[in-house]
Amino acid sequence: MGGIKNFSLVVVNLIADLWFGIVRKPEFYDNHTVTRTKKGYVLFVTLAGIIAVGTAIWLCSRIY
Repeated sequence: MGGIKNFSLVVVNLIADLWFGIVRKPEFYDNHTVTRTKKGYVLFVTLAGIIAVGTAIWLCSRIY
């Protein structure tokens, strides 16, 4: 459950960074991307990035 909460929190904050320009300190993301393996970390960051960018693009297309 904690992994899902951290993933959701990272995705929402990445979307806010892209959409509003609110910049978080890198320590915030470092504290929430705790995984057991390097492969898990890469998967976590990649999926979060894809979802955040996809959501920002989707929001832009809906507005314009």
